Amino acid sequence: MIALVSAKGSPGVTVTALAWTLSWSGRCLLAECDPAGGNLLAGYLRGELPARRGLAELAVAELRGRLQEEFWSQLIDLDAPRRERLLLPGVTDPAQSATVASVWQSIAAHLRDVEVGPDGYQVLVDCGRLTTPHFGWPLLEAADWVLLVVRGTLPSLSAALPAIRTLRRELTSGSSAPELGLVLVDTGPYRATEIARRLDTEVVVTLPEDPRAAARLSLGGAVPRRSPLVRAAASAQYRLTQMTGPAARQEAISAT
Repeated sequence: MIALVSAKGSPGVTVTALAWTLSWSGRCLLAECDPAGGNLLAGYLRGELPARRGLAELAVAELRGRLQEEFWSQLIDLDAPRRERLLLPGVTDPAQSATVASVWQSIAAHLRDVEVGPDGYQVLVDCGRLTTPHFGWPLLEAADWVLLVVRGTLPSLSAALPAIRTLRRELTSGSSAPELGLVLVDTGPYRATEIARRLDTEVVVTLPEDPRAAARLSLGGAVPRRSPLVRAAASAQYRLTQMTGPAARQEAISAT
């Protein structure tokens, strides 16, 4: 389970998460858990589907004790009818986030269960900005990795520095704590090595600035499979599965 977050502005969390979801070679589930509201129904899916499924409905189901029974009915198949790339849409009104916040823990636990077993899904969670009210900290605590998306610009790095400090302070220490890393959208004067040094955090994946593909992922339309962003997202899968796969978990267990 990989949770993606941002510090400020629009560094590209949703575009990055969707690019990975669409290029993943196996089963993948993207959960839009930004309390400020999801973007994919109105953006990538162009408002063509009714906003009657998703995180808010799932939160209500959990309050009724029916999260497990209703979970799969709240998902959208991005690769219909194969059900290999699934989306849990986010809230459509930020006011709904107060209801969702009361069940973050249960939703986080269930998303962990979804990735278990040979028929499980790689789970990606778009958590939005750290400073958003009702932020889903239990999702980060349940993740294997928490990745802060940054750009190679001074404003982005200035916002990332206190965000990294907050993440290190808030996330539980010990063998079960998630690893912390950076996803760099490669724009601006600062390169990965300097960013890693300034933030004292590993740059796990570097993705190119690709306005054409990013616009399609944000606003809908056919995404060019050979675009720099999609190719880089597909190439990043090896690194991501190295971080979170069975071998990585066994190594962590052995270390304890």
